[in-house]
Amino acid sequence: MEKVHFLPVVLALLVVLVLNSVDARAVSSVNYLGRTTWTGTITDDSDNPANIGDTFTLTGGISRVGDEFYLFQGYVTLPDDGPFIMSGSGALIGSTLYLTISESQKHTDSAWRDSGVMHVSLDKATMNGNFFDIALSFNSTTRMFDQGFTAGTLSRTGATVPLSTTLAPQQLLLREEEDR
Repeated sequence: MEKVHFLPVVLALLVVLVLNSVDARAVSSVNYLGRTTWTGTITDDSDNPANIGDTFTLTGGISRVGDEFYLFQGYVTLPDDGPFIMSGSGALIGSTLYLTISESQKHTDSAWRDSGVMHVSLDKATMNGNFFDIALSFNSTTRMFDQGFTAGTLSRTGATVPLSTTLAPQQLLLREEEDR
């Protein structure tokens, strides 16, 4: 008859027990608030002043992490070129949502690869605002770098995303859990 090794079995059961007792607040803290679109209008471009007045459509989703903290995921698609993929975070301070967004793009018609950091300020009530972007580009063929600055306005054209959502139902459920 073989010996049964109880220590590995006990440790495995403890791991399962710990994994099943994760605090519900930690798992459910991020709330997806919604998706919307903005029309961006360029008002300043250090590389090409001819771009001033051009527009683009920004599509994005906003999530609330908790308290005044938010996440953003989005993209800009351009005809005949690769999409800008965007991701960032921010805070609602007063009536303004401030976001810092990282972005990248791989051009489909050239060896240029773009990255940048965008600062966005949005009014809580209208979701309209402005942005500035500091970009760094690299040409993988010539091994050349380029940098630039762009600024402009953002006008919401899609659905309103309510930044203040009540967590009361969730908090009541958590209190009920704690009382047990």
